[in-house]
Amino acid sequence: LLCGGPALAAAAPAPARSEPRLLEVDDQFAIREVSDPRISPDGRWIAYTVATDDLKEDESKSRIWMVPVGGGDALPLSAKDEDSSSPRWSPDGRYLAFLSSRGGDEDRKGKAQVFTLFREGGEAVQLTDTAQEVEFFEWSPDGKRMLLVLKDPKPEELEAKKAKEKGEEYKKK
Repeated sequence: LLCGGPALAAAAPAPARSEPRLLEVDDQFAIREVSDPRISPDGRWIAYTVATDDLKEDESKSRIWMVPVGGGDALPLSAKDEDSSSPRWSPDGRYLAFLSSRGGDEDRKGKAQVFTLFREGGEAVQLTDTAQEVEFFEWSPDGKRMLLVLKDPKPEELEAKKAKEKGEEYKKK
């Protein structure tokens, strides 16, 4: 006769289950979508995104988190109110690059750029400043460069960039 352990757990009655119910709209907005897990080069950390839907703002925003591979508390790496995605570790594992549409002027709002964050903390640093949105990026094997995928800019995006470089305000025509 075994005392305790799995045998005792199997003999204990199962907890009472609540009655099934239909899904409601609020249930959809309580669901978080976890995606794009990336293991650090040293195998100690996993960076990933968590998307949250906001009914009041009628939008979805993703936030980047990091958790130790062996388990433990997850650490937020990107700001709660900013949309951030595509976490990618530098080849040496010291930095995490990601796409975000944070900051910038009105003409840049919603146009993702590449940012980096020192793995051990600190503020994100913007690496790219393109007229159009960065669609995709990847570190070079030596970590000194990045490949960027961009769409051709629209004429108004080019005009806004030129005006900004001159210190002028761009006004749509």
